[in-house]
Amino acid sequence: MVIIGNSSLWADTFPDDLIPDILDLVLSAWEVFSKPKINDHEVPITKRFRATLRQQRDLVRLPVKIDREIPQDDSEGNEKGRIDLVFTSLQRISEDVYFSFECKRLNIVSKNGKRKSLAKDYVVDGMMRYITLQYAYGLLCGGMIGYIMNSDSRTAIKAVDKQIKTQCKELRISPPSGLSQSSIRENHPQIKETTHILPRQFIIHHLFLPLEMNE
Repeated sequence: MVIIGNSSLWADTFPDDLIPDILDLVLSAWEVFSKPKINDHEVPITKRFRATLRQQRDLVRLPVKIDREIPQDDSEGNEKGRIDLVFTSLQRISEDVYFSFECKRLNIVSKNGKRKSLAKDYVVDGMMRYITLQYAYGLLCGGMIGYIMNSDSRTAIKAVDKQIKTQCKELRISPPSGLSQSSIRENHPQIKETTHILPRQFIIHHLFLPLEMNE
């Protein structure tokens, strides 16, 4: 992972070796998770999912703490937002060093049966929180989880990729790059990544979780 600028500013970062294990943990937890109803929203889904994540973490003895809805304050103590899922290494003592996930729904289905992508919300209200340094300030990576509510992974991922390419300037991505193959879990269809040029190089790991894993 490349650090741009003065590396001493980013010395205290989340351990790289834990990130592949966290991605695997999320996928394995989702396999055994009691899937949400098609009209459930992000907060109740994530609240229940954290309980499953903790159970799976204990099974594999991954040395992390998992929290939900962690508030992030600015320098004046005003709340900027709440991170959906936060993984903190038990080897670290700083509360500012973590690996986070912002969680968004994709491909929701309305009562009249119409599908709404929500890919734009995933980008604007999700990914942009990292780009504006609302979350993960001073860190080198973060994560996005897309709950695919109709299980159509291909359509959901394609829509997100299109939105990222459309807004690559705002996302600080060199065009025409969109979602790329994961560099730490190569060829996995549910894991992608994007690379952003901020004051340093920042990577977002994207996990796409369909209600039905075999879709």
